[in-house]
Amino acid sequence: MTIDLLKLSNAQLETLMDNAQASAKPEASKVYREAAVELFRRRGSDYTDPVIAGCHGALALLDRCRFEKTGKRLKSNYSLRSIRNNGEIAFMTDCALGNTQGTGFQILVENGLGTCTVEYLVATHPERFPAAAVASARARLTDSGVTLPA
Repeated sequence: MTIDLLKLSNAQLETLMDNAQASAKPEASKVYREAAVELFRRRGSDYTDPVIAGCHGALALLDRCRFEKTGKRLKSNYSLRSIRNNGEIAFMTDCALGNTQGTGFQILVENGLGTCTVEYLVATHPERFPAAAVASARARLTDSGVTLPA
């Protein structure tokens, strides 16, 4: 049976992710990733710019993954404050350059969601970021075993 993720609410997607994590079935990790990517896409849907949308989607997905890890509903307040003060592109550039002390990249990669990271967005849209940030993002992705965008 195939589940149409587009017909599920955000709460249903999160329940599906919970159930997939608890499942021992071989397809569970694939279901988890697909539901997470759909949640990532939806959380940024308020923005018309795909890079900005991806940034907010990555933070929302990070908050979800952090909850799975710690059991606490923590928000990415430092990241949100940085975005508020400097803008999304500057925040993403800092993340790609490793100027932040956050663990968001590692948490998402550990959950098989390397394509939902800020670094992946930077690598996917090199025309929007400084060359050093793109090179750093690509190196971090490669070092973590995430397939680079074309």
